[in-house]
Amino acid sequence: MTEPVYFVELNSPDHSASAAFFRAVFGWDPQPFAAPDYLVSSHGSGAGVDTAILPSRDGAPRTVPIIRVGNLDEALAGVQANGGQVVVEPFALGTMGSACYITDPAGVLVGLHFYNPAP
Repeated sequence: MTEPVYFVELNSPDHSASAAFFRAVFGWDPQPFAAPDYLVSSHGSGAGVDTAILPSRDGAPRTVPIIRVGNLDEALAGVQANGGQVVVEPFALGTMGSACYITDPAGVLVGLHFYNPAP
C-alpha cells in the first residue's frame, strides 16, 4: 500500500459523550487540536493511528478514514478519472498542508491530506 490511511475522524452527534466514552473504555486522551471541538487522541509510540473526535456537521455519526497523499492535485485527478467525486473542495489546514473529502464511485467517504508543514 503506497497511500496509507494514517488518521481517522470520528464524527459524532455528541462529541463530548463520545470523547468521554473512548476515554473511559480505551484510555484515550483526546485533546483539542486545530479547534476547541476537534479533539485528537494520539496513538503514542505503539501501533495504530491518531484519531480525531469532532462534532458531526449534519448530525449523522460516521467514521472517516484519512489517506495521506504525496500530491493532492494528482490524487484528485485520479479520483475524478476513476469515477470518484470531490465532496468538499481542498482547504488549507493551517500550517499542516491541505485536505479535502471525496467519495468513491459507490459513495464511500474518504478524506485526503497532503502533509506539507510550513517551515
